[in-house]
Amino acid sequence: MEMTPRERFLATAAFEPLDRPFRMETIGFWRETLARWQGEGLPPEAGDEMGAFIHFGVDLQLPVLLGAHEHPGFDPLFDETVIEQDERYIVKIDKSGARVKVLADGASTIPAFLEAPVKDEESWEEVKWRLDPETPGRLEPWMVIIETAKTVPFPLCVYISGLFGTHRHLLGFTPLMLAYRRQPQLLHAISRHWVAFWKGVLSRIAEVKSPDMVMLWEDMCYLNGPMIGPDTFEAFMLPYYKELIAFIKGDLEVPVIGVDSDGRITKLIPFFVAAGVNFLWPFEVQAGMDVLEVRRQWPRQFVIIGGMDKRALYHDRDTIRAEVLRVVPPMLAAGGYIPSIDHAVPPEVSLDNWLYFLELVRETGGVH
Repeated sequence: MEMTPRERFLATAAFEPLDRPFRMETIGFWRETLARWQGEGLPPEAGDEMGAFIHFGVDLQLPVLLGAHEHPGFDPLFDETVIEQDERYIVKIDKSGARVKVLADGASTIPAFLEAPVKDEESWEEVKWRLDPETPGRLEPWMVIIETAKTVPFPLCVYISGLFGTHRHLLGFTPLMLAYRRQPQLLHAISRHWVAFWKGVLSRIAEVKSPDMVMLWEDMCYLNGPMIGPDTFEAFMLPYYKELIAFIKGDLEVPVIGVDSDGRITKLIPFFVAAGVNFLWPFEVQAGMDVLEVRRQWPRQFVIIGGMDKRALYHDRDTIRAEVLRVVPPMLAAGGYIPSIDHAVPPEVSLDNWLYFLELVRETGGVH
């Protein structure tokens, strides 16, 4: 019997039998990728990310995006203010309150970080009011989606900023690294508020409809390993993770808790599992992540999404086929796997290659 997307998603998370694999072959598309594909025959209605997901027949979800990679959950956001500008660059205060340098032409790139909104306890107190779970109107833009989740067969997925992500949003990367030694009391104060803040926000959502998944954005690993070591994670993150996840799973009855982190996450997996995380992505191949080995070491503890090298899609069909067959059959046989490349689709990928990849993945998953 054919499952709904929500049933299929939850069955995947529980390592239960499926009618077919959940379809989410990428976490997204670069804006430049969709622009390229428009010139290669992609119809206009598929020119943005949601339109593309619908066009390519993925299993849709109902996303509630409460900051995550963009900001730590501020409401209201900071007013974006341009400080200086020339032909190539813009220096501005962005909506997270950080002073950043970006390309003037709007091309997709990681902004150059110049200054963060929090430097000490005093500046933390000045921004903390933006992280009040009771802020009027905080959930208003998402209430239609949350209400809709009560009557449609799609999983309700809430995306929030994780704890390392929040620390980095507020302090900036280099000051955060120094703060672990010089300002531990500030980090613990932020962490206590992080737990209380998300307990409050997620409780308000659950009063209408309990989410099927809460996903925490972290991006706390580089090519060769994590940005902080296991001891630092255990001291500054694990207790707060455990408290929040126990509340989300227990009090709110949310079955899936995910973490999104690029890079080589291997050394942190035991700590995420200990905290109650049961969904990890995207397992970047270029960072040395091998989902086959991860699954051997962790056979049923968490769902894996990703692990197929997006760079294979730059090349010919034989290369694409080899990568799909390397990963998909053994991972589906092991269970708890959603076939996907290891990040968003970059503009080096042609539309023809993407369509071939989709067809092959879905055929390999047993559905033509």
